Amino acid sequence: MNPLPKASRTLPRVAESPASPPRHNPRSRPVVNFTRLKTPRKPALKPVRTRSILSLAILLIAMAGACRKPAEKIAPGIIVQIGARMVNVDDFKHYLERNTGTELAQISPVAASPLLDQYINEILLSEWAASHDHEVDTEKVTEAVRKDPGSTLTEKRDELRRQRLLADLSTRVAKSSDDEIRAFYLQNESEFRLEEQARVRQILLRDEATAKKVFAELKGGAAFEELSKRFSSAPNAERGGEIGFISRGELPPIFEEAIFSLGPGEHSGVVSSDEVFLIFKVVEREPAGSVPYEEAKEMIRLRLEAEKFDKKVEETVAAAAKRFPVTVLTKRVPFPYTGAYPRVANE
Repeated sequence: MNPLPKASRTLPRVAESPASPPRHNPRSRPVVNFTRLKTPRKPALKPVRTRSILSLAILLIAMAGACRKPAEKIAPGIIVQIGARMVNVDDFKHYLERNTGTELAQISPVAASPLLDQYINEILLSEWAASHDHEVDTEKVTEAVRKDPGSTLTEKRDELRRQRLLADLSTRVAKSSDDEIRAFYLQNESEFRLEEQARVRQILLRDEATAKKVFAELKGGAAFEELSKRFSSAPNAERGGEIGFISRGELPPIFEEAIFSLGPGEHSGVVSSDEVFLIFKVVEREPAGSVPYEEAKEMIRLRLEAEKFDKKVEETVAAAAKRFPVTVLTKRVPFPYTGAYPRVANE
């Protein structure tokens, strides 16, 4: 049994009967009147110093800050992050000048965003190529730069990587079967429909008097081609006024009516429009119809395989974007970016 606290070690006396002394029972415990015991006082707590707690908190915060890695700063001029690769605005400007012949300042914001996306796609393909055994030797890159003044090492390296990758992808495109080609032909008949056509020559004149003179010579049997060379102001005058084949709907109605009312070898009267005067000659006519399947077959095959190739390239770009995440730093881009890639505005 645990001893009682000091304050309670002295037990109060128990009232004894005068008649007979109490028998001693070794197992019995003394009866204690707990109501008369004094409750021991709790020791007073010492006040904690507020200054010590504050100092400890400051120390812990300082230690945590020392353990945390400092945030990496992005260099000025960076407008896009592609994985670990940083794209500088000057790189994009150089890309535009090389591929469009236009400076960024002259391109509208509506057109600039798709062009930036295209540039990002090309870099993604380059990075994907390098990670899939399509890296290019430094010597080949250097040689390519020598042959293309104005290009950069990075630009040529990316270009050569993409060439190797795209060549590899092209070998994986499935050939189109005859059944696939014929199905496309039947499902897209309107694409192979031919409107009525006429092969046409013209004589363009600037005044009515000359037009009447030329028309009179035509009626007298002069050759249309020779009169075109002598009198026509059109750029094709030296070629006898040759325009080539035209279909209905390609020219203003006033010209169409004159042309499609003629048979092969016939010429029109003088047709006036916007202070110019024209005379037309129909060389031959082709009736409306459709391109036969056998003639369209090869064209369809090339188209289907080009579509399959484009799809493979799109899938490769999508896979590359997952492996090398893209972030456009819109605050740094010198135009309102509205493209397809993720963006942040607080960098």
